[in-house]
Amino acid sequence: MNLETQPKVSMIVPVFNGGKTFQRCLKSLLKQDFPCERLSIIIVDDCSNDGTLEWLTAQHLPAHFIIIRHQENKGRAAARNSGLSDADGEIIIFLDGDMEVQQDFVNAHVEAINQPSVIAVTGKMLGDPGYPNTRLRKYLFQYKYRGARQFGENHPIPYQYLLTGNMSVKREVLQDYGNFDESFSGYGGEDTLFAYTIWKQHSKGLRYSEKPVSTDLQEYSLDGLLEKMYQYGKNNLPILIQKYPEMIPALRADFLVGSSFKKRISDIFLNPLFHTIARWKYHIIPWPLSNFFIPILLMGSLRAGYKHRRISSE
Repeated sequence: MNLETQPKVSMIVPVFNGGKTFQRCLKSLLKQDFPCERLSIIIVDDCSNDGTLEWLTAQHLPAHFIIIRHQENKGRAAARNSGLSDADGEIIIFLDGDMEVQQDFVNAHVEAINQPSVIAVTGKMLGDPGYPNTRLRKYLFQYKYRGARQFGENHPIPYQYLLTGNMSVKREVLQDYGNFDESFSGYGGEDTLFAYTIWKQHSKGLRYSEKPVSTDLQEYSLDGLLEKMYQYGKNNLPILIQKYPEMIPALRADFLVGSSFKKRISDIFLNPLFHTIARWKYHIIPWPLSNFFIPILLMGSLRAGYKHRRISSE
């Protein structure tokens, strides 16, 4: 494909106190083999206070890099919205600032999404090989029945699997959707609602592709992941299912609300004692059998957070 026929691409990368992880992300973005004349990379610094902005501005970046600075920390939804306000690409790529990408990352997204039936694409995420390959990391990055990868290359995926950490979307659909909902704070929710709104109009247009590859540079611990799920259950999931109750089955909130069989099962088994037993079994049972206990532990933390939920007053 020659330069004249290449689509224009805008990539939005929010960052807050990115440190060395973000430095790896930026260095990988500087190596993209997509024509810079057709690419803009918009870095949105969400009021970092660890020297990230100072390091970033000292890099003397090429002209197709744009830096936006928030004067106060506003969260990931607001950071992505700020990026969208400066994006003029036909294809928008969202990437988290703790991701390192391969040289053909932009090209791979363009190839995957540049089909009439495709509206949005979520790419393949790998774990950083610099960390020990624990049971948890195997579950997160290698278990074939987890996440969008279970559906296979270029097959339609449900909206809950479209993740903004490594995602592209055609700009034309954003004109109908608008921006990210900035009422969400903390972990989860804003990207789920974003994907759901697109999916309602284009239910067959959301796809998974293994070609746009990113490496997640985070160090994961079971305690940290369970705490994120607790906070999501407490703060953002209640807002989602209050405003959009039709999302309850897809978000597995039918284990938390109503009087269904799933809710009764969760009342029996997703209690602190069972949580402790499941955690003990997770640590002593070898992988891949240990994969069975991680969703139980995550659902238990989600349920605990939901029991202490904060419902929006709207």
